[in-house]
Amino acid sequence: MSHAMPLTFTIEALNRASETQAAAMMDRIVERSAWLAHRAAAARPFRDSAHLAAWLASEVRGLSPERSVEFLCAHPELAPPAPETMTNASQSEQGRLGLMNPAPEVAARLADLNRQYMRRFGYPFVIALHAQPDLNAVFAQFEDRLTGNPDAERARALEQVISVMTARLNRLIAGTPAETGDVT
Repeated sequence: MSHAMPLTFTIEALNRASETQAAAMMDRIVERSAWLAHRAAAARPFRDSAHLAAWLASEVRGLSPERSVEFLCAHPELAPPAPETMTNASQSEQGRLGLMNPAPEVAARLADLNRQYMRRFGYPFVIALHAQPDLNAVFAQFEDRLTGNPDAERARALEQVISVMTARLNRLIAGTPAETGDVT
C-alpha cells in the first residue's frame, strides 16, 4: 500500500488517507500550523469542502487570544526579507502583487508598516490577497488596520486567515494547486 500523498486534493481522498497523510494534505491549506492540520485529520470525515471550510473557520474562531496570536505568527509578513522561506502557496500569493521582489520604495514602505504592525499587535499583518485588486488596496487596508482596536484587529486578522484557507481549499478542490493560486 502506498503512503504517497494524492496529487489531486479531494475530500474523499482526505477522508480515506491515514492520519499522517491527511495532515500532510492539510498542510497545503493551513500555513505552518501542523497542529491545525492534525486536528483536521482527527476530525474526519468531512461531507464536502464546505464542511471542511466551516470546520476550519470554527476552529480558528474558537482559539483563545494567546493561541490566536501564536497562530497568526505562523503567517509571513508582506514582502519579507527572505521570501524564499515562505511556503510555496504564500510565495505565489504574494507574487501575484509583486511582493516577492518589490521595487525598493515599496519594500521600504512595507518594511516600515510591518514593523509598526508587529510592534502594535505582536503578529504579522495578514490580509487575504486574493480579495485585493492591487497593491494600493493592500496599502490602504494596512494603514487603516494599524489604527484598529487590538481585539477587533486580532479577530479581523483571523477572518483574513479563514478567507485564505477557504480560497486555498477551493483551488485544491478545483484541481489547481494552492502553490500556484493567488491567495494570502
